[in-house]
Amino acid sequence: MTESAGAVIGINFGHSYSSIACINQHGRADVIANEDGERQLATRIAFNGDQVYLANQATPQLVRNAPNVIDNFVNLLGRPFSSLSESEKARASSPVIDVNGAAGFKVEIDGKETVLSVHDVSVRFLRSLFTTAKDFLSGVPIAGAVLSVPQWFPETQIAALKKAAEEAGLIVLQVIPASAAALAAYGLTSPAGPGQLPAHPDGVDSAPYPTEKALDRTVVVVDMGGSSTDLTLLSARAGLYTSLAYIHDPTIGGTALDTALVHFFAKEFTKKTKLTIADTDKRAWAKLRNEAEFTKRALSASNSAQCSVESLAEGMDFTGSVNRMRFDMLAGATFGKVVAGVEAVLKEGGVEACQVDEVVLAGGSARLSGLADRLAGLFGEEVVMTDSIDSDQVIARGCAVQAQLIAAAPEGSKEAEYMHGIPAIPVSSVAELKVETTSAPLGLVLGGKEFVTLVPAFTPYPVRRSFRLPVAKGAASVALTLDEGVESILIEHVAPEEDEDDDEPMEPEEIKTAVTKPAGKDIAKFEVTTPAKGAKKVELTLTLSKVGSLTIEAKEEGASEGVKLVL
Repeated sequence: MTESAGAVIGINFGHSYSSIACINQHGRADVIANEDGERQLATRIAFNGDQVYLANQATPQLVRNAPNVIDNFVNLLGRPFSSLSESEKARASSPVIDVNGAAGFKVEIDGKETVLSVHDVSVRFLRSLFTTAKDFLSGVPIAGAVLSVPQWFPETQIAALKKAAEEAGLIVLQVIPASAAALAAYGLTSPAGPGQLPAHPDGVDSAPYPTEKALDRTVVVVDMGGSSTDLTLLSARAGLYTSLAYIHDPTIGGTALDTALVHFFAKEFTKKTKLTIADTDKRAWAKLRNEAEFTKRALSASNSAQCSVESLAEGMDFTGSVNRMRFDMLAGATFGKVVAGVEAVLKEGGVEACQVDEVVLAGGSARLSGLADRLAGLFGEEVVMTDSIDSDQVIARGCAVQAQLIAAAPEGSKEAEYMHGIPAIPVSSVAELKVETTSAPLGLVLGGKEFVTLVPAFTPYPVRRSFRLPVAKGAASVALTLDEGVESILIEHVAPEEDEDDDEPMEPEEIKTAVTKPAGKDIAKFEVTTPAKGAKKVELTLTLSKVGSLTIEAKEEGASEGVKLVL
């Protein structure tokens, strides 16, 4: 396949919302709007008589025709009915039923009772996304698509998604984890040009990474969607990413935030009307939940938002408002669970918060400023918060970037063969993507105590790093000591400034700093002669072809010969 074969698209087929992206005429990924101008499409289908409602058009049907609305089905794809939990079966829309051992739904279509499997529903919805993309591209053929999946998806579910997509008419180029798509959206996995590394952490308009972090960083991807939250800890080494830990929490998502708003507005309705919404009034609760979700979305872009529901209960209308501060208080428990999850994934990966350099936000619920504020409180001001792209667009745009990368590979080239050869299975099971990494930092020891990291831990083999080291003016030689590093956390307690107005003394602030000290193994000691007059530099190259193999080359800048050690 080549770029001339047509356009390529990226699809985020989410459990709550889906989106489609393509590469625009400027070479950048854009999320496609449907005929109603909407870019975030509810993953939902509804049937009413002979009418079929798709995406956001199906949402109002939850109020007046809930048994014929099918939603929250993506995570059921490819799973036997017996594996579903009670919470996955329970829903206000069409109930989940057993269809020959698989999950499915029973709805009424044009007056006839119809049973649809999750596969059937997925094919219908993916076909609608495909149609939206074709309409937007105005006749340009679609030569392929990259789809995202949660990292926890097993091989059976990935295969089921691919099968449904192909049956819907899509040519599936690749299926990638959502966290990888988020990284691709910001161009973090690709060099900026020949021999260059990604320079900007947050799109084109932001400041570049600090020099010491441009090459090697520790990254956390926080993907908070509508129904769940996925947290991934990765090490970035010269554009190569290694997953250190991953946690999936199906109990935290935008739905929990909607519920908090629903309860808030229900109390406001009772205060204003002296009426209580009955637990059995499903229509009223559905109305309020739909409007509360719109209110939540509005709060991601403004400091306050209204919620208006006509004839909410007993014929009484309701209009209420909430500001961002109040909402952050209502959402505090949910955001707190996300932060606790981040702490858990850091612990699983053996990393402290002070060792994280960058946080990438993804998922529609991550658009809310309260989450970023909570994360900043955990990581501190030094961490780069990568969030310039709307978080609900990040994954689809990353899939489009990956699709374009595959399309741009010359047909018949090794790159194209490699990318097309990666099987659609979990990344952790793909042998081609498994590489050994360095277990400890490797660097120089200065003054017998100070350690300067040259090759950090978790750098994938093979490794080749080159450095230019300054030499004191007039020095005839330079002695170098290479050693492994031992990473630790320095904890300091800083007493707060006294304030006469405070009745109680404040507790000292705990400040954690990541430090690396030499292990004392003295892996190599060598001397490089610098006979040339004037201040020169020493060129040092470290090559690690495999575990236990190290080649050191050092010479004066411009010299033809120097020191070479093979260890």
